[in-house]
Amino acid sequence: MQKIFFDSRILDKAARDAFGLTEDIMMENAAMALEKELKKDEAILIATGSGNNGGDGWALARRICSAGKKLTVLEALEAKSPACLLQKERALKCGVNVVKAKDAENFLDENGRDFDCVVDCVFGSGFHGEFADGIKCLMKKLNALECKKLACDIPSGLDSYGNAADDFFAADLTVTMGALKLALFSSTAKDACGKILVADLGIDRELFEGGAEECAMLLEEKDLTLPHRKKQNVNKGTFGHTAIVAGEKTGAALIASNAALRFGSGLVTLVAKDADKKNIPCELMASDDFPANTSAVGLGMGLGRKEEDSAAYLDFLEKNEDIPCLLDADIFYSPRIKSFLEKRSASGKNASLVLTPHPKEFSVLLENCGLGKYSTGEVCANAFELAKKFCASFPGAVLLLKGAVVLIAAKEDEDIRVYANPYGTQALAKGGSGDVLSGLVASLLAQGWSAKESAVNASLAHALASRLAPCDYALTPLELIRHVGEL
Repeated sequence: MQKIFFDSRILDKAARDAFGLTEDIMMENAAMALEKELKKDEAILIATGSGNNGGDGWALARRICSAGKKLTVLEALEAKSPACLLQKERALKCGVNVVKAKDAENFLDENGRDFDCVVDCVFGSGFHGEFADGIKCLMKKLNALECKKLACDIPSGLDSYGNAADDFFAADLTVTMGALKLALFSSTAKDACGKILVADLGIDRELFEGGAEECAMLLEEKDLTLPHRKKQNVNKGTFGHTAIVAGEKTGAALIASNAALRFGSGLVTLVAKDADKKNIPCELMASDDFPANTSAVGLGMGLGRKEEDSAAYLDFLEKNEDIPCLLDADIFYSPRIKSFLEKRSASGKNASLVLTPHPKEFSVLLENCGLGKYSTGEVCANAFELAKKFCASFPGAVLLLKGAVVLIAAKEDEDIRVYANPYGTQALAKGGSGDVLSGLVASLLAQGWSAKESAVNASLAHALASRLAPCDYALTPLELIRHVGEL
């Protein structure tokens, strides 16, 4: 895992104070990190802003300025910060070619095709709101250029939470300075950042990151632990019995059940009214009631939103507080969801509880739990803070908030910890993908994993399995389940 910080400017100041690094030294290291990502024979266009992000761009221009090299600085905003003014002065003394903002449109129309790489150094971590009309037009033209696109620190147009202005800069590579920022790991930011590299600013990254407390942790591929079976003298009962509730739409529960079986659960039963009349695959069991040896329950997928659809199942879970459960989809619409979560959180038992809503479902869940009324857009814009708010109110639950970047929030000791999983692909944007995830989580719960372990590892497996799909539009839930077995 890697640390993620909300405001790296605190880290910058701490590094200057603790290690005697000047702003000038740090800016020089930032420019050097950008330079490493450029090829010597490339024609480079650097777009600069008025602050220190622009200063990084001017420093880069000075470093790569040489006779015969095609290099242009497009001054999108006039330099204002002292560091930016100093770097601009130095670059101009080296003879750097400069195009002013008022001439940018004509320049790009006439010369845009001549550049191999555009470096975005317009806005940094302090950006919020929307672009002024002139900058918006400029970003449209920069994005339209058919060349490599490199962003300095944070792509222009992202605010501190990763919410994006219209026509944000869409980079192929973001070189972020000193440490990872929360802005880089929103679902929106995934289309802005491309690949992300962390650049040292003059000291080792570990020393640099010691200057402040992280706000979240970035999950890495190496953090995935799969439910491999180490002992030989075992039987199907050794690996838990997952009970998946089927309701109005049986298909969702069947997908989750198949995923649970694929991910190591020794037994999987589909629990449904008139279960014997359901068309159940031969590898699954079916029952009208929960099996006596149920070790985890998955509830909500295709269940139906009428109170009678969920009442008996919530009754069972309330009477059996020690049975872990996975809640998803329709169960969040139940008028009993708040009291159920309160009872689970207050029980004092170590029963595991994981909730896996997508943003619209999380909006419903927040309202039904008395935590506020938010539109789906507001949930997406405030996902990080709302995830923490939810887990602070219901400390017995682990929240897995689905999106292009998955956020997993849980109370650990006295703090709410958030983990970000950025590895899922657009291939998962298909009906049934979320049901696969539910089955994976429920399977690990049934095998005795903690709620946080189940959420983290199921989420990673789900995301990384999607990367094995040979086509980004043709992945089906059953193929995704198959890819889980190939990890």
